[in-house]
Amino acid sequence: MTPGPVRLTSTVALCAAFLLIFSAAVLVARLSYPAEAASMPLIVGGCGAALSLLQLIRELRASRGAYEEQINLRKDVPIYLWVWAFVIAIVAFGFVIAAPVMLFAYLRLRSREPWWLCIALAAAVVGLLYGLFETALGVPLFEGLLTPHIEDWIRGTA
Repeated sequence: MTPGPVRLTSTVALCAAFLLIFSAAVLVARLSYPAEAASMPLIVGGCGAALSLLQLIRELRASRGAYEEQINLRKDVPIYLWVWAFVIAIVAFGFVIAAPVMLFAYLRLRSREPWWLCIALAAAVVGLLYGLFETALGVPLFEGLLTPHIEDWIRGTA
């Protein structure tokens, strides 16, 4: 029995979207950042792109099987919206602010996890991003496009 044609399933689309996001991050880091600042985004983005490509290949192979995926927009669309909201939040406010806030929001609003777990995991992300990367390792993380303007506005130096 020969495999059927490759189908565009929701998991194929999600893997392709992540491949695009990670590849764009690598491209931006390579072209826009100084070599020292680009090292972390290149490592993370490169690993993310490679893993996304492997998963995309795996999903494309699986899409050729006899199983007909039922696309459930009610289930799939919210996940895509959360992913894009996370990306937009990082671009707007940077990693140190956006990652814990979006993690807390997702865990509480979407997963309905208890408050203590949401707060603990968000605090752990702050500790990891700010404490480990920014402070201990001295790796400056992307601060977001709006964060400097908000800081200036708060200080009254806008």
